[in-house]
Amino acid sequence: MTAQNPTASPQGPSWFQILPPAFTHMLTGADNAIEQITEVPTLTIPYAGVWQISYGAHKNFALPGAGTILLHTLLHKNGVAIPGTEAVTGYKTPSGAGFQATDGQTVLHTFAAQDRVTLHAYRSGGFTTAQVSITNGDGGSTGIAAHYVSPGF
Repeated sequence: MTAQNPTASPQGPSWFQILPPAFTHMLTGADNAIEQITEVPTLTIPYAGVWQISYGAHKNFALPGAGTILLHTLLHKNGVAIPGTEAVTGYKTPSGAGFQATDGQTVLHTFAAQDRVTLHAYRSGGFTTAQVSITNGDGGSTGIAAHYVSPGF
């Protein structure tokens, strides 16, 4: 985990970045069952205002046969989805295949002090035998960053 200027005044710039060590988080739930990616630490907002929140998630797919699989990621604030943060990657194949992709979102959002931001994911598409996961490797391809913009509108 990296934090820059964690005690800076709300009047000045501040940013935080969460880059966890290497991990693999297999999504084993049913279609549309949202689960937290617990390997990515919670980002706690230090003071109220508008923050630019960004995340990237490295997604892995292994499809044993013909079918469609979608992997959705999104951020939550205090356990509730943050609008505009969902990113989806999908694949449809007539035969087995595997692939990887990294995607994410960047949004401006108003937070209160001590709000907690977490990364979540879910699968959809009905391809129950497909293996899907969120991973992080040496490139730090899964993480959350926050940059303080202003005290609010």
